[in-house]
Amino acid sequence: MDTSKLSRYDWVVVGGMIAMFISLFLAWYRIEIHQDVVISMGGWHFGAGVVAWLLTLLAAALVIVKGIPSLKFSFPLPEGITVMTLGGVAFFLMLYRLIASPALAQVFGRGGGIYIALLATAVVAFGGFLKNAETP
Repeated sequence: MDTSKLSRYDWVVVGGMIAMFISLFLAWYRIEIHQDVVISMGGWHFGAGVVAWLLTLLAAALVIVKGIPSLKFSFPLPEGITVMTLGGVAFFLMLYRLIASPALAQVFGRGGGIYIALLATAVVAFGGFLKNAETP
């Protein structure tokens, strides 16, 4: 893989995808039953979180595939717009998950993982935006 063909905006997209993957293992919602008993639910418990991660994974794969010299890949749409769209859809899925939280989580609270996931999807969408504005 030739990493010199990847721009810094490509690395922003890859970094956002990695942050999204890490956020799936963190607590998105926390329910404290007693002081010592805390139940937390991570991103793997929610379909919107998994779909958002798959969208960011697809966006990162689109920018990484051009770093493989033996693979000739042409996409009919501009790469920056495609990455920005995938990141935007993932962002709105995370925003929905943040607003429409489970009933018990509204009472007890949200964990930090969902905020990291929201930020990570915004980073992927912003990386696509910067990639679209990039001069070839």
